[in-house]
Amino acid sequence: MTLPEPPAQQSPSPTGIPNPNIADIDEESVQSVINPGAMQILRAIAANYPSYIRIDGGWIDELCDAASNQNMTLRSNHHFYISGGTQSGKSTLAGVIINKIAAKSQSPAIVIGSDPKDDVTRWLCRFTRKFDGMKALRDWITFATNMIDQQKARVAKVGGECQGVPELFLAQDEVDSVFGGGKGLPGMVDADTAKDLQGFWNYIIKFTAGLKGHGLFMGQSPLSGETGFSRPSLKNVCFIAMGQTSSYILDHPQDFVNVKKEILEVLRQACEMLDKAGVRYALVIPTRSNPFVALIPEFDIKGLEQKQDSKPNGDTVNSSKNNQQSSQQQVDWYQEIKKWATELGRRPHFQEIKQKWHELTGQELNEKGVTLLLENLGYPDN
Repeated sequence: MTLPEPPAQQSPSPTGIPNPNIADIDEESVQSVINPGAMQILRAIAANYPSYIRIDGGWIDELCDAASNQNMTLRSNHHFYISGGTQSGKSTLAGVIINKIAAKSQSPAIVIGSDPKDDVTRWLCRFTRKFDGMKALRDWITFATNMIDQQKARVAKVGGECQGVPELFLAQDEVDSVFGGGKGLPGMVDADTAKDLQGFWNYIIKFTAGLKGHGLFMGQSPLSGETGFSRPSLKNVCFIAMGQTSSYILDHPQDFVNVKKEILEVLRQACEMLDKAGVRYALVIPTRSNPFVALIPEFDIKGLEQKQDSKPNGDTVNSSKNNQQSSQQQVDWYQEIKKWATELGRRPHFQEIKQKWHELTGQELNEKGVTLLLENLGYPDN
C-alpha cells in the first residue's frame, strides 16, 4: 500500500495575490440601452431624489472606498450579500468589488472562495484558494476558519491597529442553495453541513470586520429563512438586490430598509420602469447610508477575468507558462509535515498527524494511511 500523491499546492499559509487591475466602467454603454423616454423620466426622478436614484457608475467605487478605508473607525460595507436570479451577474459584480477593495490592500490581498457549482462560475478576481463543488464545503469551512485565525494573529502583531494587514476576502456562492432553509441540498449537502455553514457565515459577519475581513455572499433568495443569515447579521451587510429580486425587498421593507413611504414609492417606481425597459439595475442598501436604485455598469469581462494557476485538488490549468509557474511553487508536503513533527519534539498522536495532513493537503487519511505516514516519518507502529 502506498500513500496517495499529495496535491501540488502553494505554501500552506497563502502569501496573497498581486493587487489586481480594476474593471473599467463604461457608463455610456449602460445608458445607451435605456429607452430615451425612460431615461428622461429616470433623470427627472434622480434630480428630485439624488440620494435614492443613481444613474452614474460611481456608486460601486463609493461602496468599495467605504469598505477599504484604512481608518478602521470610518469603514462601512465590510460585507456584501448579492441577491439575484440565475445569470443576473452576481459573481461578476462580486469579482469587481473584490478587485476594487483588494487594489487598496496594504499588503497582497488574500481571497478564499467556495463555488458549489464546481468551477462553472466566471469570476473577475483571482483566488488564493478556491473550493469547487458541493463535496468541498466542509474543507472550505475548515480552511477559511484557519485563515481567519491567521488574520487574527497578524492583527495582534501590530497591536490591533491593522496597519499593513492584508484585506481578507471570504466568498461564498449559492448561499440559499447549499443552506436550503437549514436542510441542505438533498443528495449533495446534508443538514449538519448546512447548519455549520450558517454558523460560519454569521461568524464572518459578526467577528471579522475589525480584522479587515470581507464576506462576499451570493444567492438567489433574499429571505433570511432560506439563506441562514440572522436579521442582526443582515444589518451589518451591504445588501445588493439585482433586478426583480428588489421587488420582494420593497414589499417587505421592515426586514431591510427604514425609509418613509414616499421614498419607498420612488424606489418602486424606478425599479418597475427599469424592469420594463429591460435594463440591468440593483437596489442597494449600504450599512451606513441611504438605500438607492442604481444602474449596473457594463464591465470589461474578457479584459479583467483572471484564471487560477491551480485548482484545490492540484490539477493545473491555463497555459503551459502558468503550469510552469505553478510547478515552481509546489510544496513537498512530506517535508512540511516532517518539519512540523520535528518541531513538535515527540511522536505525534494519531489524531494530531491525521488533522495536520488534512490541513496541509486537504486529503483525509484512513487508519492505514495514517499508520503508513507515521512509518514514513520514522515512527513505526508501537
